[in-house]
Amino acid sequence: MSNSSARRQGVRRKLTAMDDKFAGKNVLLVDDSIVRGTTSREIVSMARESGARKVYFASCAPPITHAHIYGIDLASPSELIAHDQGHDRALESIAQHIGADKVIFQDLQDLKDACSEATVSERTMPAIRDFEVGVFCGKYVTPVDPGYFEHLERVRGETRKMKVLEKAREAVATGCANPEDYQIATNGVEVTGDGKVISASPIQRSNQSPALNGNGVESNSSEDTLPRGRMDISLHNFADYP
Repeated sequence: MSNSSARRQGVRRKLTAMDDKFAGKNVLLVDDSIVRGTTSREIVSMARESGARKVYFASCAPPITHAHIYGIDLASPSELIAHDQGHDRALESIAQHIGADKVIFQDLQDLKDACSEATVSERTMPAIRDFEVGVFCGKYVTPVDPGYFEHLERVRGETRKMKVLEKAREAVATGCANPEDYQIATNGVEVTGDGKVISASPIQRSNQSPALNGNGVESNSSEDTLPRGRMDISLHNFADYP
C-alpha cells in the first residue's frame, strides 16, 4: 500500500461526514494547511459523497512551497502541491486537484501580522516582528549551502527505502499488492538522484558473472547453483526430521 493510500484510509477512519450537515448545501471546509493535498482531497470527496452542492476549502496557512530545513520532515518539494507554481495558477490547479470548487489560502503577511500581534503583552518585550517562514517563500533565516536541498532529498530517499520495501512485501504477503508492489518486492528499491524511491531494475542474467558449480565448472543454469538433497519443510515440524 502506498503512503497516499494509507493517508486516505487514515482520513476515513478518523472522520465521518454527517449527511444531514452536507446534503444540498454549499460548505466551507477549514484545515490548518494543505501539504500534498492527499488528505484534503479525501475530505472534499467525503463531503461530496454526503450530498454537498459546492465545496470550498480554506487553509489557515499560506501555500507551502518549499522544504522545511529545521527538523520537520514535511515532504519532498516535488510532493508539495503548491511547489513551483504561480499564485493564480496554483489556486486553480490545487482546487482541481483536491476536487474543490475553490481554495482559499492565508496571506503570508497577514499571518505574520497576526502572530506578531499575539506576542504583544503588557508584561513582555516589544512584539516580535519577523518569523521563520521559509516553507512559504523559500527565504530562510540561515544561509543554505548550494546543493543542500539535493542532499536532503537523497537522505530522505535512503530513509524511505526500507519502509517502501517492507510495505510492498507486506502487501504481497496479505494478498493486496498491486503490480508495483510485486515489482518492488521482487527487485528491491533504489534511490534516484532527486531522492525518489523507485523499483530497482531487474539484473539481466547476461550481465551477471557466471556461477561455478560444485565441480568448479562455469554454469548459467539455476539448477546447478541450488543445494543438493533439498527438502520442503514448510508444512512440517523441524522435530520430525533428524
